[in-house]
Amino acid sequence: MTFEQILTIEAIVQQGSFKAAAGFLHKSQPSISMAIKKLEEEYAIRLFSREEYRPSLTEEGRFFYEKAKAVLKEYRELELLAKQMAKGVEIELRISIDAVSPVSLILKFLKKFFNQHPQTKLQLSFEVLHGTLERLSDGEVDFAVTPIFEKHSDFESALLTTTKMIPVMRSDLMKGKNITDATLREYTQVILSDSSRHSEKISMGVLDGGKNITLSEISFKKEMILQGLGWGSLPYDMIKTELAQKILIPIKTNLIREREIKIYLVHHMKKPMGPVAQMLWKNNNKLA
Repeated sequence: MTFEQILTIEAIVQQGSFKAAAGFLHKSQPSISMAIKKLEEEYAIRLFSREEYRPSLTEEGRFFYEKAKAVLKEYRELELLAKQMAKGVEIELRISIDAVSPVSLILKFLKKFFNQHPQTKLQLSFEVLHGTLERLSDGEVDFAVTPIFEKHSDFESALLTTTKMIPVMRSDLMKGKNITDATLREYTQVILSDSSRHSEKISMGVLDGGKNITLSEISFKKEMILQGLGWGSLPYDMIKTELAQKILIPIKTNLIREREIKIYLVHHMKKPMGPVAQMLWKNNNKLA
């Protein structure tokens, strides 16, 4: 069996006849017929029924063709990969996104960009606090979408957007009580743990002297607050519906209040960018 024979089967099925397949493959009709005949004789199978005007796959032929399509798909993906590598186009881009980022806005931007570059696969990961830039520093991702908590001489950043972190609680959690720092300390603050592995871990907006519980997933944090199991800060983009419906209420005390967070696109200056990465970097101002 040769790869040419598999391509010939595909051409006959798609073009509808031996003659049309010959024209499509730029070969003579006798050579097309001979290729199929040799394959059928080699394995003692009958791929096409020739009783009618147009050849049709036999039951054996249909099963064989389904397997052949999978082989052809793998071959064409491998061929595309080789061409991309030859041109220097990235096979994939890896982006780490901080949990407080306005995810729906960022994913909308990334979807539009990668629809224009289908040859490059997008790989996403989600981190908290120092975890995002740590992955960039370690070479595990090509870009980070994150707040910047401290300057790093190896990183170049561009402002993407801003978001607000809103301290909230379920509306009935402290019904009848004034919300003060003292009364907040009676309730559990739900906080996110820094996902970094070897950088110094940090925390943001933690009320001193209060009870707290630490989680690794922001979706779990939101659910705990919605269930009335505590209070904490969440990105506005994640809770705007619950705020509008007054399921959650914002908290403002002397020590706890909303914070504006700047979100940046960051890359490592010592690691060269391929052509698709360069286009993503140049188009970062099209986020909004």
